[in-house]
Amino acid sequence: MIELTVADDEEAAARTTAERIVSAIGDARTHRGVAHVALAGGRTPARAYELLAGLVPNWDGVHLWFGDERCVPLDDPESNHALVGRTLLAHIPARPGHPPPQVHPVVGIADDAAAAAEAYEHELHTIVDNGDPPLFDLALLGLGADGHTASLFPGDPALSEQQRLCVTVHGAKPPFARVTLTLPVLRAARRTIVLTAGTGKAWAVGAMLAGPSDRVPASLLADGADVELILDRAAAPV
Repeated sequence: MIELTVADDEEAAARTTAERIVSAIGDARTHRGVAHVALAGGRTPARAYELLAGLVPNWDGVHLWFGDERCVPLDDPESNHALVGRTLLAHIPARPGHPPPQVHPVVGIADDAAAAAEAYEHELHTIVDNGDPPLFDLALLGLGADGHTASLFPGDPALSEQQRLCVTVHGAKPPFARVTLTLPVLRAARRTIVLTAGTGKAWAVGAMLAGPSDRVPASLLADGADVELILDRAAAPV
Protein backbone atom coordinates (compact mmCIF):
# COMPACT_ATOMS: atom_id res chain seq x y z
CA MET A 1 0.00 0.00 0.00
CA ILE A 2 1.19 3.54 -0.76
CA GLU A 3 0.36 6.33 1.68
CA LEU A 4 0.49 9.73 0.01
CA THR A 5 1.72 12.76 1.97
CA VAL A 6 1.54 16.04 0.03
CA ALA A 7 3.45 18.95 1.58
CA ASP A 8 2.94 22.58 0.63
CA ASP A 9 6.37 22.99 -0.90
CA GLU A 10 9.78 21.33 -1.21
CA GLU A 11 10.98 22.73 2.12
CA ALA A 12 7.96 21.29 3.93
CA ALA A 13 8.47 17.93 2.22
CA ALA A 14 12.09 17.90 3.36
CA ARG A 15 11.12 18.75 6.94
CA THR A 16 8.43 16.07 7.02
CA THR A 17 10.96 13.54 5.77
CA ALA A 18 13.55 14.55 8.35
CA GLU A 19 10.95 14.21 11.10
CA ARG A 20 10.01 10.73 9.87
CA ILE A 21 13.68 9.69 10.03
CA VAL A 22 13.98 11.04 13.57
CA SER A 23 10.88 9.06 14.58
CA ALA A 24 12.20 5.85 13.03
CA ILE A 25 15.57 6.26 14.76
CA GLY A 26 13.88 6.85 18.11
CA ASP A 27 11.57 3.85 17.75
CA ALA A 28 14.43 1.57 16.71
CA ARG A 29 16.73 2.55 19.56
CA THR A 30 13.91 2.26 22.09
CA HIS A 31 13.00 -1.26 21.00
CA ARG A 32 16.30 -2.67 19.72
CA GLY A 33 19.08 -0.38 20.96
CA VAL A 34 20.33 0.42 17.45
CA ALA A 35 18.92 1.98 14.29
CA HIS A 36 19.76 1.02 10.71
CA VAL A 37 18.77 3.61 8.10
CA ALA A 38 19.32 3.40 4.34
CA LEU A 39 19.74 6.81 2.70
CA ALA A 40 18.98 8.05 -0.81
CA GLY A 41 21.23 10.02 -3.10
CA GLY A 42 20.48 12.73 -5.62
CA ARG A 43 19.52 16.38 -5.18
CA THR A 44 16.10 16.03 -3.57
CA PRO A 45 17.02 14.65 -0.11
CA ALA A 46 19.86 17.14 0.48
CA ARG A 47 17.70 19.61 2.40
CA ALA A 48 16.17 16.82 4.49
CA TYR A 49 19.68 15.79 5.54
CA GLU A 50 20.60 19.35 6.49
CA LEU A 51 17.52 19.55 8.70
CA LEU A 52 18.10 16.08 10.12
CA ALA A 53 21.54 17.06 11.40
CA GLY A 54 20.02 19.34 14.00
CA LEU A 55 17.06 17.15 14.95
CA VAL A 56 18.85 14.10 16.37
CA PRO A 57 20.41 14.99 19.73
CA ASN A 58 22.28 11.71 20.06
CA TRP A 59 23.51 9.59 17.14
CA ASP A 60 24.87 6.78 19.29
CA GLY A 61 23.85 3.42 17.83
CA VAL A 62 22.70 4.87 14.50
CA HIS A 63 24.03 3.14 11.38
CA LEU A 64 23.71 4.89 8.01
CA TRP A 65 23.69 2.84 4.80
CA PHE A 66 23.22 3.70 1.12
CA GLY A 67 20.41 2.52 -1.14
CA ASP A 68 22.74 2.94 -4.10
CA GLU A 69 26.07 4.42 -5.06
CA ARG A 70 27.77 5.62 -8.20
CA CYS A 71 31.04 3.96 -9.22
CA VAL A 72 33.22 6.97 -8.46
CA PRO A 73 35.62 7.72 -5.60
CA LEU A 74 33.76 8.34 -2.34
CA ASP A 75 34.89 11.96 -2.25
CA ASP A 76 33.73 12.64 -5.81
CA PRO A 77 30.93 15.25 -6.03
CA GLU A 78 28.75 12.62 -7.78
CA SER A 79 29.09 10.20 -4.87
CA ASN A 80 26.10 9.70 -2.58
CA HIS A 81 28.58 9.24 0.26
CA ALA A 82 29.98 12.71 -0.47
CA LEU A 83 26.43 14.12 -0.56
CA VAL A 84 25.66 12.76 2.92
CA GLY A 85 29.01 14.02 4.14
CA ARG A 86 28.46 17.63 3.10
CA THR A 87 24.72 17.87 3.87
CA LEU A 88 24.40 15.76 7.03
CA LEU A 89 27.65 14.73 8.67
CA ALA A 90 29.30 18.16 8.31
CA HIS A 91 26.37 19.77 10.15
CA ILE A 92 26.06 17.44 13.13
CA PRO A 93 27.14 19.43 16.20
CA ALA A 94 30.08 17.97 18.11
CA ARG A 95 28.94 16.95 21.58
CA PRO A 96 31.31 15.39 24.15
CA GLY A 97 30.33 11.82 24.87
CA HIS A 98 28.04 11.61 21.85
CA PRO A 99 29.63 9.82 18.88
CA PRO A 100 28.55 10.56 15.32
CA PRO A 101 26.53 8.00 13.35
CA GLN A 102 28.34 4.98 11.97
CA VAL A 103 28.45 5.40 8.20
CA HIS A 104 28.78 2.37 5.94
CA PRO A 105 30.08 3.45 2.50
CA VAL A 106 30.27 1.14 -0.49
CA VAL A 107 34.03 0.61 -0.25
CA GLY A 108 36.16 0.04 -3.35
CA ILE A 109 33.36 0.86 -5.74
CA ALA A 110 35.54 2.97 -8.05
CA ASP A 111 37.97 0.09 -8.61
CA ASP A 112 35.78 -3.03 -8.76
CA ALA A 113 32.01 -2.53 -8.65
CA ALA A 114 31.15 -6.23 -8.54
CA ALA A 115 33.49 -6.88 -5.63
CA ALA A 116 32.18 -3.78 -3.85
CA ALA A 117 28.59 -5.00 -4.24
CA GLU A 118 29.49 -8.42 -2.87
CA ALA A 119 31.36 -6.89 0.07
CA TYR A 120 28.46 -4.55 0.87
CA GLU A 121 26.04 -7.45 0.89
CA HIS A 122 28.32 -9.33 3.27
CA GLU A 123 28.55 -6.27 5.53
CA LEU A 124 24.77 -5.98 5.62
CA HIS A 125 24.38 -9.62 6.63
CA THR A 126 27.09 -9.25 9.28
CA ILE A 127 26.08 -5.97 10.92
CA VAL A 128 22.32 -5.86 10.33
CA ASP A 129 22.01 -9.34 11.77
CA ASN A 130 18.25 -9.32 12.35
CA GLY A 131 16.68 -11.34 9.58
CA ASP A 132 16.98 -12.68 6.06
CA PRO A 133 16.99 -10.30 4.33
CA PRO A 134 18.37 -7.87 6.92
CA LEU A 135 15.78 -5.35 8.11
CA PHE A 136 16.41 -1.64 7.85
CA ASP A 137 14.46 0.39 10.37
CA LEU A 138 13.88 2.91 7.59
CA ALA A 139 14.74 3.01 3.90
CA LEU A 140 14.66 6.48 2.36
CA LEU A 141 14.48 6.42 -1.41
CA GLY A 142 14.07 8.87 -4.25
CA LEU A 143 11.91 8.83 -7.37
CA GLY A 144 13.31 9.61 -10.78
CA ALA A 145 11.33 11.22 -13.58
CA ASP A 146 11.37 7.83 -15.34
CA GLY A 147 10.04 6.03 -12.25
CA HIS A 148 13.35 4.60 -11.07
CA THR A 149 14.29 4.36 -7.41
CA ALA A 150 17.72 3.74 -5.88
CA SER A 151 19.52 2.58 -9.05
CA LEU A 152 16.73 0.25 -10.11
CA PHE A 153 15.80 1.38 -13.62
CA PRO A 154 12.85 0.50 -15.88
CA GLY A 155 13.17 -2.94 -17.43
CA ASP A 156 16.52 -3.72 -15.78
CA PRO A 157 17.15 -7.42 -15.00
CA ALA A 158 17.99 -6.36 -11.43
CA LEU A 159 14.26 -5.89 -10.84
CA SER A 160 13.86 -9.68 -10.96
CA GLU A 161 16.68 -10.39 -8.48
CA GLN A 162 15.42 -12.47 -5.56
CA GLN A 163 18.61 -13.69 -3.85
CA ARG A 164 21.21 -10.93 -3.94
CA LEU A 165 20.87 -7.88 -1.69
CA CYS A 166 23.26 -5.73 -3.69
CA VAL A 167 24.12 -5.82 -7.40
CA THR A 168 25.82 -3.79 -10.11
CA VAL A 169 23.70 -2.01 -12.73
CA HIS A 170 24.07 0.38 -15.66
CA GLY A 171 22.39 3.71 -15.00
CA ALA A 172 20.45 5.91 -17.39
CA LYS A 173 22.89 8.83 -17.21
CA PRO A 174 26.55 9.38 -16.25
CA PRO A 175 28.18 8.08 -14.21
CA PHE A 176 26.60 4.95 -15.66
CA ALA A 177 28.15 2.24 -13.46
CA ARG A 178 26.25 1.87 -10.18
CA VAL A 179 25.79 -0.45 -7.23
CA THR A 180 22.27 -0.74 -5.84
CA LEU A 181 20.33 -2.54 -3.17
CA THR A 182 17.70 -4.85 -4.61
CA LEU A 183 13.95 -5.04 -4.12
CA PRO A 184 13.97 -7.90 -1.55
CA VAL A 185 15.96 -5.91 1.02
CA LEU A 186 14.23 -2.59 0.25
CA ARG A 187 10.76 -4.15 0.57
CA ALA A 188 11.74 -5.75 3.88
CA ALA A 189 12.43 -2.41 5.60
CA ARG A 190 10.28 -1.72 8.64
CA ARG A 191 9.44 1.69 7.16
CA THR A 192 9.93 2.90 3.60
CA ILE A 193 9.74 6.51 2.47
CA VAL A 194 9.98 7.75 -1.10
CA LEU A 195 10.73 11.49 -1.29
CA THR A 196 10.28 13.52 -4.46
CA ALA A 197 9.53 17.09 -5.52
CA GLY A 198 8.96 19.29 -8.55
CA THR A 199 6.71 19.30 -11.59
CA GLY A 200 9.13 17.05 -13.44
CA LYS A 201 8.21 14.18 -11.13
CA ALA A 202 4.42 14.39 -11.49
CA TRP A 203 4.26 11.71 -14.19
CA ALA A 204 6.37 9.32 -12.12
CA VAL A 205 4.20 9.92 -9.05
CA GLY A 206 1.05 9.12 -11.01
CA ALA A 207 2.65 6.03 -12.53
CA MET A 208 3.83 4.84 -9.12
CA LEU A 209 0.32 5.20 -7.73
CA ALA A 210 -1.21 3.36 -10.72
CA GLY A 211 0.06 -0.02 -9.52
CA PRO A 212 3.08 -2.33 -9.80
CA SER A 213 4.90 -2.27 -13.13
CA ASP A 214 8.43 -3.15 -14.23
CA ARG A 215 8.31 0.07 -16.27
CA VAL A 216 8.05 2.01 -12.99
CA PRO A 217 10.48 0.38 -10.53
CA ALA A 218 9.37 2.56 -7.61
CA SER A 219 5.89 1.08 -7.93
CA LEU A 220 7.33 -2.34 -7.09
CA LEU A 221 8.33 -1.23 -3.59
CA ALA A 222 4.73 -1.48 -2.40
CA ASP A 223 4.39 -5.10 -3.53
CA GLY A 224 4.21 -6.67 -0.06
CA ALA A 225 5.25 -3.56 1.89
CA ASP A 226 3.80 -0.26 3.03
CA VAL A 227 5.37 2.83 1.50
CA GLU A 228 4.92 6.50 2.35
CA LEU A 229 5.33 8.75 -0.70
CA ILE A 230 6.20 12.29 0.41
CA LEU A 231 6.06 15.04 -2.20
CA ASP A 232 5.43 18.73 -2.65
CA ARG A 233 2.33 20.06 -4.39
CA ALA A 234 4.26 20.64 -7.60
CA ALA A 235 4.88 16.90 -7.94
CA ALA A 236 1.29 15.90 -7.22
CA PRO A 237 -0.40 14.33 -10.26
CA VAL A 238 -3.28 16.28 -11.75
